[in-house]
Amino acid sequence: MLKGQRYASILNQKKVIIEMMLMSVLIPSSARRSIIHYTLSRRGTNHNTPSICPFQNKRSHSTTKSYPNINARPLRSMLYVPASNNRALTKLESLLGIHKPDCVMFDLEDGCAPNKKDESRGHIYQFLQDRKPSSIATSNKDYFGLIRINRVDTKWFEDDANVAFQMCMSKNININGIVLPKIESRQDVDLIAKHMLSLCNNDDSLVDESDGSSQIVSPVPLWAMIETPCAILSVAEIAANSSVQGLIIGTNDLSKELQLRPTCGSLSGTTNTTRDGLATSLQLVLLAGKAYNKPVIDGVYNNFSDEEGFRDECMQGKEWGMDGKTIIHPNQVSISNEILAPSQEEIENAKRVVSCWEKSSDKGVAVLNGMMIEQLHVDSAKQLLDRVEVIESMS
Repeated sequence: MLKGQRYASILNQKKVIIEMMLMSVLIPSSARRSIIHYTLSRRGTNHNTPSICPFQNKRSHSTTKSYPNINARPLRSMLYVPASNNRALTKLESLLGIHKPDCVMFDLEDGCAPNKKDESRGHIYQFLQDRKPSSIATSNKDYFGLIRINRVDTKWFEDDANVAFQMCMSKNININGIVLPKIESRQDVDLIAKHMLSLCNNDDSLVDESDGSSQIVSPVPLWAMIETPCAILSVAEIAANSSVQGLIIGTNDLSKELQLRPTCGSLSGTTNTTRDGLATSLQLVLLAGKAYNKPVIDGVYNNFSDEEGFRDECMQGKEWGMDGKTIIHPNQVSISNEILAPSQEEIENAKRVVSCWEKSSDKGVAVLNGMMIEQLHVDSAKQLLDRVEVIESMS
């Protein structure tokens, strides 16, 4: 071996050892074995591949699946469906019109008991494979399918990741992304993105260099659940990660970690009707999502028999800028869809703004009912009307 080659080999071995040491500190023991095995198997991989834009129908050579444009469709309602609940899965097909969720998250994590994990994994794969081919999934006619897997520090992670990856890659299965629970940092995302890359049938790597630095990009879209104080403090770097397509707030876990008094949307049934203790956390997630153009989905409202309270919380989320709401029961879908869509009053106002602007001789500013109208108001009005058109096309 030449001297230069020997030196490069030694450096590469040292790099691997350092990575393993870091993993031993940051990653729980139950997940280290498979991850370290993967790190060793990737030695010598060339990461100097051309820059690409993630999730724009460019994938490793093992798939030609096209993913829906996440910014071109509403996500007003995101319904959790336990992968082990056959009754809930079957009922999905009967949810039509205003009662049809914009998004369905099939759950292999909290929604499945430990002794049902393996069975649920096979069950959901078979259910979605047997379902009619979702040729309309890339339009807005079908729900936007996601699957939530178990954490990387659990014994179920590797099998979950394998099945979820296969479903994401299959053109005949309506799964368009993988939901990752308990994400707390950019490193958490990168670790799983690398694991997803290891599942590809070739040795290509996706690298995003748009921000001036090389960043490994998952071959399938990832959604990060923000549900711990550490996640809140790191949410900007999580949202900036090119592998992350969207942010989902886990308010139950976050409230527990913050030791907040339960709200009336919690399991306690108390009379606290505010989310004041969560306000800073929720708004930090929103800021990160808007800064990096990632959708932000609000947390659940546990009391699905409290329609008034659910309406209030949906309206609060809308006023703050949430793109949608996670929901736990089908009877919450229509309310979420209604409130998180533009109201008739908002639609009429948007039309007036556009009309006023078009009639104004001075294109720098216009006046409507004593209110100054600028280009930014017109842009917002047109975006709202475009959103209405998309929602109407879904029915």
